[in-house]
Amino acid sequence: MSEPRSLYFHEDDDSQIELLPLAAWPHCQRTLAELHDFAQAHFDGAGYTDLMVRPQAPQLLAELELPMDRVEAAAAAQFPAYAQVWTGYSSWRTPCPRLRAWGEGDFALFADGEGERIEALWLAHEHWAPQQAPAIAALLRSLPKSGELLLVDWPWGHLFALSDEPALQRWLAERTAPWE
Repeated sequence: MSEPRSLYFHEDDDSQIELLPLAAWPHCQRTLAELHDFAQAHFDGAGYTDLMVRPQAPQLLAELELPMDRVEAAAAAQFPAYAQVWTGYSSWRTPCPRLRAWGEGDFALFADGEGERIEALWLAHEHWAPQQAPAIAALLRSLPKSGELLLVDWPWGHLFALSDEPALQRWLAERTAPWE
C-alpha cells in the first residue's frame, strides 16, 4: 500500500499568494505600495536591514461564505488532493489539520477552514511548470464566487481580479516562465 500524499510548506510561505474578496482591493493596493517603499528604504545593496510584517486585510475571505465542498470539487477537477499538510521550519514539523490542499509538483492550492466554510485560500508561491498554467487558470476560474475574488501575489507585487482574464494569463506566464 502506498503512503498517503503529504505536502510540506515552510511557515514563511503561508498566504504569500492570497485570494481575497474584491472589497480588499484598496487595502492590497496600499499595502503593496508600502511593502515596495519599505523594501527600497531598507535595502543596503547586499540584503535588507529590517522587515515589515504585512497587515491582514480588513475584508476577509470568510465573509463570502465559500462552501468547502464546492472548493474541493473545483480543485479536485484539476489537481489531486493531499491527504496530509504539514508546516514548520528547519527540521521542525507540525501537522495542519485545518488545511486541505490540492496540487502537483510545486503548485498547490491551500484551503483553510473548519466545517463547511472556507476561511482562507492561498497558493504555494514556488515557480510552477509552464504545462500547469492551463489547469491553474481553470481551477481559479472555477472557484465558487470567482467573480468576487482578487488575487494578490505579495512577493511579486501583482494584484488583479480573478475575472480579469488578460491579467490572469500575464501573471501565469510570469509565474511559469523559465528562470534565467
